[in-house]
Amino acid sequence: MRKPIIGLIPLVDEGRESFWMLPGYMEGISRAGGLGVMLPLTGKDEDIEVLLERFDGFLFTGGHDVEPAMYGQKKLPVCADTCPGRDEMEKKLLMSAMEAIKLAYCNCCWLFYMKFCRILNNLHATLQIPY
Repeated sequence: MRKPIIGLIPLVDEGRESFWMLPGYMEGISRAGGLGVMLPLTGKDEDIEVLLERFDGFLFTGGHDVEPAMYGQKKLPVCADTCPGRDEMEKKLLMSAMEAIKLAYCNCCWLFYMKFCRILNNLHATLQIPY
């Protein structure tokens, strides 16, 4: 049987201009019988499509705070560092993965986002409300 290939969203260190990954994520995927691969940071639709075609699932690793503008709010002083490029990629990839019925394991805020989207989709389907 072929090992599932799981794409991991990279962690971003803007000060060092680098992408990186915690070894525990890779080790966990390996122990579960998969192969973890750190993804490039991209929000391009055509790149997201390629990732969906080539990977069996995705791990959304968490990290920076989500940019409040993504949900229509202003950034308050209590908000920690954000990474809008990563937010864009994660949102597009998560929505596309859900549509393609790909595995998506989420940490932090994206877990709540995924649950919200599923609740919203179920609500629209139940009430037959177009969106």
